Amino acid sequence: MSSARFSTKPASPEAAGSRWMRSLQGWLSRWIQRRGPVHPPLLLGYRQVYILPTRFGWLVALLLFAMLLGSLNFNNNLGLFTTFLVAGIGLLSMHIAHRNLEGIRVQHCQAEPVFAGQDLQLIITLQDARKRARSGLIAEIRPLRRSRGVGLQRSGRAELGLPVPTRQRGWMNVPRIRLRTRYPLGWFEAWSWFWPRQRFLVWPQPADHAPGLPHAADQDRHSHPGDESDEFHGLREWREGDPLHRIAWKASQRHQTLLARRFTRPDQGQLLLRLADAPGASLDERIAILTRWVIDADRGGFEYGLDLGATSIAAAAGDQQRVKCLNALAELG
Repeated sequence: MSSARFSTKPASPEAAGSRWMRSLQGWLSRWIQRRGPVHPPLLLGYRQVYILPTRFGWLVALLLFAMLLGSLNFNNNLGLFTTFLVAGIGLLSMHIAHRNLEGIRVQHCQAEPVFAGQDLQLIITLQDARKRARSGLIAEIRPLRRSRGVGLQRSGRAELGLPVPTRQRGWMNVPRIRLRTRYPLGWFEAWSWFWPRQRFLVWPQPADHAPGLPHAADQDRHSHPGDESDEFHGLREWREGDPLHRIAWKASQRHQTLLARRFTRPDQGQLLLRLADAPGASLDERIAILTRWVIDADRGGFEYGLDLGATSIAAAAGDQQRVKCLNALAELG
């Protein structure tokens, strides 16, 4: 009698290779972190800088080895001189490549929240701490194949924006960042690793097709005093402290008294955006609709609040209210 529990399915070579690569990456990350600080702000010292020949550098080394053998075989002094001269230039370029990274201070990594599906622009600030100009610096995230280049003036400071793709809302951990250089000849590549200390928040993606905003007709609408950019409401008697450009001179002449123009700013009313009112088959769909409502309410100039059940945000307007609501939606479990 056969039973399914006694049958074993051999692991595929792809799965075994993936597990081996993850374990190797984990061991490499722990080894790098034991060698020194890896979170900004940090100063890149000699223990944090690694260097190896590039493919072109290995090709040059192979060519020099062949030149050395040929010069020794035929007793060619000019060939030996050329071989050792080029080898000396290569060793000097290795030293310069290492110095191009050593002494760079990684100040911080910052990013503004974005909607899921957009690229998170990670701003990396670099500063020279050794009074040396730096050229050909490249920051990259190798698994994501994203990179940006920058140069540093002597004792200068520079920022570079590294795009990081996002897929889903919530807090996001940026993988380790590789800062490398092949300056000056491209024969050697020096690099260093660092990790951003903080996580970055990704807002939920707004729904493309969402129902209109909940009806706000039951809210009381008021008019608030405004300025010249708002609606003209009428005239009133001039009071001390009113600006002179608001005086209606023609009307004041007819009425034999100083009159000032009055402007009002109509209130758009208040909205309460509830998670329970958002249609959708899943929580993410309802969050996407709420995100669209928050954006539309902010563009419409409404005062709006948010009710997510366990979390509620009082009604307000402006950029701070929009960011507060979008942050709450991004963190909603």
